[in-house]
Amino acid sequence: MAGMERGTNAIKFDGDTVFKILERTLRDDWREFVVLVADNLDNSPFAVLVSIILSQNTNDKNSIKAYQNLRSILGRVTPERVLSTPTDKLADAIRIAGLAKQKAETIRRLASRLLEYGGEDFLRRADVGTLREFLLSIKGIGKKTVDVFLAFYRGAEVFAVDTHARRIAIRWGLVPDNASYDEISSALLRFFGGRRSEKAHRLLILLGRKYCKPRNPRCRECPVGAVCPYARKPSLHRSLERSTGR
Repeated sequence: MAGMERGTNAIKFDGDTVFKILERTLRDDWREFVVLVADNLDNSPFAVLVSIILSQNTNDKNSIKAYQNLRSILGRVTPERVLSTPTDKLADAIRIAGLAKQKAETIRRLASRLLEYGGEDFLRRADVGTLREFLLSIKGIGKKTVDVFLAFYRGAEVFAVDTHARRIAIRWGLVPDNASYDEISSALLRFFGGRRSEKAHRLLILLGRKYCKPRNPRCRECPVGAVCPYARKPSLHRSLERSTGR
């Protein structure tokens, strides 16, 4: 990307520069991300996947509470314990995360299919392509859920796209406002690089929560405001917010 001027110094707007700024200025606390909470508490791929399902269409605060509630009735989040618990009881435990019945059914489908494939070891050892195909074949599991899991648990060079990542990628001019999930994912992966994809995704979430908000973004306070194309061109704000609705 072209260099941006800040005073007398030229600062590039590229993935390396932006990542370093975000990593230096944003507080990345594991207690604020349900996937990290699940990994810390249960340290298993199934638990991590369940936590990501709980995070669908809700925030981390609600999904963390739902995960903790689930653990309170299961003791440990495993496929076997999920399948031995009635769907209604699972749904009651995770209700705070929303779409409780649908998510409970998805978690049970995942548990059942996983046991057919030999259990959690399949999530650890199957090649990434096979695992992606397997997970996407389960009703209720989509691309974002799969990409979060593959990047976090398997270290795959994929970039998950949530509402924060989408909004920021558009504001940064990496993609047009009508870009598809795959187009946004590829653009962010190119921008940050595969090795950084999982950490960069979390940093974008933090950036979106605190500064790059859907409405009234805090551009003057934003740590990347000096190089961000959106922050440097206030005239873009209204048109982009209107076109993206975010």
